[in-house]
Amino acid sequence: MNPFSILPYGEEQRERWDRFVMEQSANGTFLQTRRFLNYHPTGRFRDDSRMIFHKQELVAVCPAADGRIDGRRAFRSHPGSTFGGLIVAPSLQRAPKLVELVSALNGQLLADGYELAELKQTSALFSRQPDEALEYALYQQGYMQETEISCWLPLDRPYDELRKAYSFNKRYDLKKAEKQGLSEAMLETEEDIRQFHALLCLNLRKFDAVPVHTAEELIDFRHSRLRDEVSFLGLRTPEGALTAAACLFYFAQTNVLHTQYLATDTGITAYVPSTLLYDAVIREGLRRNCSAVSFGTCTHDRGRTLNTGLILNKEGYGTQHSLNRIFTKNLLSENGGAPV
Repeated sequence: MNPFSILPYGEEQRERWDRFVMEQSANGTFLQTRRFLNYHPTGRFRDDSRMIFHKQELVAVCPAADGRIDGRRAFRSHPGSTFGGLIVAPSLQRAPKLVELVSALNGQLLADGYELAELKQTSALFSRQPDEALEYALYQQGYMQETEISCWLPLDRPYDELRKAYSFNKRYDLKKAEKQGLSEAMLETEEDIRQFHALLCLNLRKFDAVPVHTAEELIDFRHSRLRDEVSFLGLRTPEGALTAAACLFYFAQTNVLHTQYLATDTGITAYVPSTLLYDAVIREGLRRNCSAVSFGTCTHDRGRTLNTGLILNKEGYGTQHSLNRIFTKNLLSENGGAPV
């Protein structure tokens, strides 16, 4: 008999859920809290998050929604979060226990009528403890892995030394941008954030895309819901025009500052404002005494396509690499523990 019980999340469990994610888990971040996830309007997703107990102890949560993949009913990591997957307690970091947990989850999801399961696990960059044993348990229980690559920079040296590690082209572009008289400042007002969102929309329009978050949601994050985690950094011309800006997420568990969105005025050709923006983010991370800054993924189509120009741009600042892993399983397979 499997020792785990898997129950649906209910709003009456909100405080217990958030306390577990932020204070009691090995790989939880604010992105998996209800404080973050509940900003979505009712009806945007059909939430089907789960709480997993060992006897009476809460040992894992899984923020998720009922969705579809290729026409099949799928239990998916919550679409409102960049990553989610299984968030587990440090006490559970034993391979046999994790295999049992994943097996129990698979059985429950199959019994609930799901055909597929998709779990986007927290990157090691944002986890308190390594979760290789959890990733093994997913593999052992038949999950197929897809991998995205990200860039990050450890802030383990003074700024002057970090800057020396920039590529020649980055140092050249940076000197040119510094001569433009741009001013740096945190964007705090509603109008500031709306200007940032408008600039971001212009950037994404060429890809026929729109930001995941509306201007009103970003304002809510900064002024109410996520005041300690979300901030905005901007560069303005001497005339006051916003020429480049970043939306920054702060992950307290590992003290990492992450660029959730970057936007620049693409009409500028005399210099490269994004170079100064990346540099400003690095200096902001140092000012906050962060351990690292993260510049996000450089792939499309779930890691299958590498955006070569984007990753070369980020690598120009002397970055290292981390991986984001997506695990998917055909629950109807009778293939035992072999990947499907």
